[in-house]
Amino acid sequence: LLIAEGYDKVIVTQPRRLPCQLISNRVNETMTVDTHVKQEQIAGWIVSGAQKNPGAKILYMTDGFLRERLLYDDSMVPVYRSVKKSIVIFLDEVHERSINIDLCLAFLARLLTNYPQLKHKLKLIISSATLDKSVPNLFRNIPQVSLGEFSMPQLGTLHTVTKYSRPNTNILDIVQELYKKCKMNDQILCFVNSALEAVENCKLLSEITRNAINARPLIQSQTTTVQQENIAQASVLFSTTIAETSLTFPSLKYVIDTGYINLPIYNPELQRTILTTMRAAHSTIKQRLGRVGRTQPGEYYALYNYDPEELSYPVPHICQSDLTNIEYSLRRSPLKCGLHVIQKFLPDKPVPQYIDSAINVLRDLKILEKAPSQDFTNVGKLLSRVPEFGTIQMSVSVLAALREFDCGHDLICLSSILGVLNSTAIFSLMPPNLKSSDGDFMTLLNIMNKILSVKESISTSQFNLNRICEVANLTQIRHIIGPALRRYSNLEKSFNISDYRIEAHKKSGQWESIAKALLAGYSDNVFISMRELQEKNLLYARYNDKGDLAVLDIKSILTRPVKQDPVPLVVARDVFYSTAVRSRAIISFVGEIKIDWMTHSTKRELTLTDEEEIYLNSNNRYGKVRQLYSHNIQMLLSNKTLKLTGRSDVVLNAELQLRKEMITELTFKLENRYSPNTAKYKNLANNLEKVSKMPNIFHPMIWRWESEKQVKITVDNNTSAKTCDIKVVGRPSEIAKVKQEFDSFLSWLSNCAVLRDPDAGVSPRILQPTAREKYTAVEERIARITDIKSTRVDLFNATKGSQATRESRMEAVLWIAVCKFDCKVEGGFVRDWVVGNYRQRSTTITKPSDWITYGTDKIPSIVKEVVPSDLDCHLPKKTYFDIEKFKDELHKLGISCDVHRESWRYVLLIDKDEKSGPFTMDLIEPHIALTHDRIDLDVNNLYLEKGYTREIGMRVDIQELPYSISLESIVKNIDEKKFRVLRPIDSVLEDRINKMTNIRKWTQVGKPFSVIPSPHSHVISVVVPLPSSSDLYQDLATKMQVIGSGIQIISIEQIRNPQLEGLYEFMKTNIAGQCPQSNPKERYLYHGTAPDAVQGITDFGFDDRYFSSDGLWGHGAYFAEDPRKSHDYAPVNPQDQTRVMFYAKVLLGIQSVQDESDPSLNAAPIGYHSVQGTGGKYEEYIVYRYGQALPYLKVTYKT
Repeated sequence: LLIAEGYDKVIVTQPRRLPCQLISNRVNETMTVDTHVKQEQIAGWIVSGAQKNPGAKILYMTDGFLRERLLYDDSMVPVYRSVKKSIVIFLDEVHERSINIDLCLAFLARLLTNYPQLKHKLKLIISSATLDKSVPNLFRNIPQVSLGEFSMPQLGTLHTVTKYSRPNTNILDIVQELYKKCKMNDQILCFVNSALEAVENCKLLSEITRNAINARPLIQSQTTTVQQENIAQASVLFSTTIAETSLTFPSLKYVIDTGYINLPIYNPELQRTILTTMRAAHSTIKQRLGRVGRTQPGEYYALYNYDPEELSYPVPHICQSDLTNIEYSLRRSPLKCGLHVIQKFLPDKPVPQYIDSAINVLRDLKILEKAPSQDFTNVGKLLSRVPEFGTIQMSVSVLAALREFDCGHDLICLSSILGVLNSTAIFSLMPPNLKSSDGDFMTLLNIMNKILSVKESISTSQFNLNRICEVANLTQIRHIIGPALRRYSNLEKSFNISDYRIEAHKKSGQWESIAKALLAGYSDNVFISMRELQEKNLLYARYNDKGDLAVLDIKSILTRPVKQDPVPLVVARDVFYSTAVRSRAIISFVGEIKIDWMTHSTKRELTLTDEEEIYLNSNNRYGKVRQLYSHNIQMLLSNKTLKLTGRSDVVLNAELQLRKEMITELTFKLENRYSPNTAKYKNLANNLEKVSKMPNIFHPMIWRWESEKQVKITVDNNTSAKTCDIKVVGRPSEIAKVKQEFDSFLSWLSNCAVLRDPDAGVSPRILQPTAREKYTAVEERIARITDIKSTRVDLFNATKGSQATRESRMEAVLWIAVCKFDCKVEGGFVRDWVVGNYRQRSTTITKPSDWITYGTDKIPSIVKEVVPSDLDCHLPKKTYFDIEKFKDELHKLGISCDVHRESWRYVLLIDKDEKSGPFTMDLIEPHIALTHDRIDLDVNNLYLEKGYTREIGMRVDIQELPYSISLESIVKNIDEKKFRVLRPIDSVLEDRINKMTNIRKWTQVGKPFSVIPSPHSHVISVVVPLPSSSDLYQDLATKMQVIGSGIQIISIEQIRNPQLEGLYEFMKTNIAGQCPQSNPKERYLYHGTAPDAVQGITDFGFDDRYFSSDGLWGHGAYFAEDPRKSHDYAPVNPQDQTRVMFYAKVLLGIQSVQDESDPSLNAAPIGYHSVQGTGGKYEEYIVYRYGQALPYLKVTYKT
């Protein structure tokens, strides 16, 4: 219509290349101009590196191309030349507010302001579905410029669109739900945060539905052909922005919108761009909604739970982007000024910090002179004479290649292909023969050289890129090579008429020269492996004073297997930060470099401990290094800080040498410091001997220290000393921490009666059929934690779904720990939630974040009223547990986590700010877990393990005699909120019992008894000290006071002797069968003995071969209910003045009560099992058979 009205030319912009071509073709198909000579096409298009019919009346171009034309082409706008009527510039899709769009608006506003005569020669049309008022206000404020606004009436879509709100629902659940409703050819379009999420959702949907649903991603990195194929063939499409979905879908029925978008946000203080997940603006939501209802009635599903109108329009990109390249481009252009001047013509102005940051970067690169000058340096002036290469860093690198390193052609080729790449996916699509061991840059150069060598060897008419790619096995990256060749051709033309035309054709082919040129522009992107700095494997640190941490892009050529050493030093083109990646950047497009290739200046600052500073200063260690390097760099060691400043290669060599000087060695043994001939000494000796035979229990600890701090730990078996010799090599500060961990282990081991075998316990099993029928829900909860087949959908529903709860989030955390990291889960969560399905909240604390309390050690815990309270896990014993990777997995699910490290465990505070409520998690080191040989309550003895989706295990085996506690009985107790106490009640256990009974309303049943694991196979018996605070200790100590006021209890120890206990239980059953009501009349009685008989009784019991032969009732074992009687038979040990009395279990059965002595007895009278002697001052009880009495407690005392 405009052309028909006589306007000279109409220029229409689009944000992307594809719409320019498609719309131009569409116009030409529907309309032509008859010139009476031939039919001419009315429309043409022109984009960077390609064009068709550029002289057409209607010309479609990208807004980026228009920006360049407005900057450099005076003929673009008829300032001084005459026109018949006017030219029209039609800016479309302005709502996207890209940097290019805003700069086009600024340049046009500037022209209209500075050249008022243009108002008769230029018409500007700004078109957008939604538009912030700042855009029309920009032109409204220009004098003598008339502004007309036209708003389409709110007619809505052609067809009815029904909106549904489904906050926090899993997107894949809705897709499957809607897919069932789809008629033939109906399509579903889903908007998600990122390209990665789009691809993953497609894969996951295919897996869940077993390929029944054809889902495809629709993302920017795809070729036009792939996008069109996906739209034509897929039933479900996942996309990230409106850009890939701007065309009409002929069969679109449903749109599902997560309501979020990933945007690159620049932080001027940190000088980094972070890909941040943000709420979509209302205008973006409207655009997404507008996809449906065009060709048929449709439905829109909103998965977000916020009001989109809170943010009407997105923040313009120019207000939240790195402006360095824009600032440089403006200063080198004919405008000769930067954003400080141009910003007054922008619809929205960036805050000053963004512009200042850009200027500072240009000064750091020595392109601008130091403040207050705004002029280019000599380097800046030289740089302005070469074409732009997309980024200022690449431009600097190309200039260095041209002027210093004789590899100009190599860098031009590299910049051509890098300029069209924003993803490293290319490296997984290319043949191995083109991959270079030097890294990604040389690999990309190999591709360009491969194609260019063919192109230069044949005529233009013979050059067929499709065929060449097919022969070279590069068909999968044809869509990248094509644009790269176009960029190369444009650059080649530019250099052929530049001062550097000779240098631009120089080829080196040597990585060293190319790397040095890249370092000229990307020196700030040098990263060193943390392994070189005695830190964590697989992490990289930016080698400057910023301290950024990064990981290598997994698709990079330089990525190596975990067991191989990482590449020591790299230079990267891209440093990618994202809120989707926890605390670390991802470096991509990297190449390996050598230290002596670096010549830029840098600063490093190392923090030392007091010991390390003293160690460096001793033996002239620091002095020697200083003597080697101080003439080239500045070095200062003071107040536990080491500062290095100067040329980066020298700084790095000096730092590595100083770090090497700090490496020292410590050797020590796991020592038994208890007094010999005591129970604690014997137990620890037995445990140390067992430890010495299985040093592999320390492997996870060894792997952790080597991976995280490059500390080498060696644990060797010392057979003669029956312990372990340990050697630690590392920095003094780290060695001290390693020693602390071993000391902690030794402390736990000292309090351990029997070190457990790594595979001890009862393997998980299914409940018996009768019990299983009742507890089917238990199996469902077990599976949610242990089933390796659970999907990301299950985890999403558990953590973010509409039905997500604190308990479901706890299950998700455990699933990660169990199924991804091979942990075992035990304790309170298994009891309270998995089996009991109990949930309880504090009645006095209403705000969940206030549930958190901190002890004097600053370790967090949850108030006792909250059930379930925490998660208890044992770390894997055969693999290294990486706490950072575990946190990464939680971060993927939106779960926050604070880590507290103790010498024997991690304590994690999870979800501290979550509305559902926080919880803690204990991750116990596997070698420490082996020392946890006791259990307090029967209901705490359960554990779950990976792959056992219906089964429950028992941590300590208490199924056999004398305990006979089955898995089913424990589950039944939990169901009835009952528990049994299985160790002596001390102050700690008393507090737990109080929590269970008074706060959580459980009931204690049965008498407490003490469960001690069976001793090691080479040990007959083990004795375990009874806590002095326990009820049994106090009761027995009180009873023994009758011996005399001067009695002093030294120790009371419980004896565990499986062989004797088995014999005793056999006798108990046998005697019970012969007694009325099957009552064997078990009594707890005293038995005094001489020092030389104590160990014999402990190991072999009351052996009938050594019974007293001169007793009043013959040849038997004598016991008393009054300790005064037994005291008379417990002589003093002359070595330490102690006495020993046993507190024994005795089976009296049917008693023969005799008040007259009978020394001739060798057995109880016929029909009886024991004799009760009543004739003396104290009653005595005599048994005559081996196994009829069991030594239970050993009391050591003084009088």
